[in-house]
Amino acid sequence: MKTLFNIHELPISQLEQLGIYYQGQLLLDPHNIRALLSGRRTELVAIRGIHWEAFNLERLDAKLSLFRNDLGEVELLLHPIYKEIRKHPLLSGEEMSRLVSGEADFIGKSIQREEGRYSMLNIEYDGETKEFISYDVSNVQAPDLVNGMLLSPDEKSAFRRGEMLTMSDGTQLRHRAAEPLGLLSDHKALILSVLLDGGISYLLLRGIRSLKEGGAQVDHATPSFLRATEEMQGQRPLRQEKYGLGESPSLSSPERARSVSR
Repeated sequence: MKTLFNIHELPISQLEQLGIYYQGQLLLDPHNIRALLSGRRTELVAIRGIHWEAFNLERLDAKLSLFRNDLGEVELLLHPIYKEIRKHPLLSGEEMSRLVSGEADFIGKSIQREEGRYSMLNIEYDGETKEFISYDVSNVQAPDLVNGMLLSPDEKSAFRRGEMLTMSDGTQLRHRAAEPLGLLSDHKALILSVLLDGGISYLLLRGIRSLKEGGAQVDHATPSFLRATEEMQGQRPLRQEKYGLGESPSLSSPERARSVSR
């Protein structure tokens, strides 16, 4: 599936300073790498011996994300655990309370980017870092199929907006930017697919968190999941989603490393 960032755009020098990149290898789990490339945050990562800009710390537990600056360069952001909840300028006190308490999963805001042009932002709360996350709904990539079941245009739009989807076999899922995998579901594993000109790209997600904190999840090995698994395994390897299948991308070539150093 398409990502917002390319593996060769990674800010290698920043990653090296944090001890996350060493000898051509990015030292993160595959699902955290995909979270970064997709424009989401990773899980909490234990970073030791930080000597970066004004920071000199023995250890810092933080989430990582990428952003593209005005020059088009990709930079790394750290999201540590804050002692107090970080306020969001677009939210009222009541709206923040609804997100923090779990009464609301997200709050949508229409933002004027320029004259006559508006964007819809969704704002979520990350209880682990105690801060709010906002994202442009139009940047969310919706799958074309879930476990081989085709999504309608209305269902894809609903997914981008963060609404609950219920598939024909009862499978439920919803997009969530605060999750490294990008969604929650009543199944621990799903196969997402995107239709391409040359075929289908498959993404196998495992370890998906429940729709409700601590909620039970049903057996993911449904007939539709098993059929999608057979179809995925029948495809050529290059058509399978690389970072979703347990492979850890490597930039071992010195030329590649130099091309993205900052």
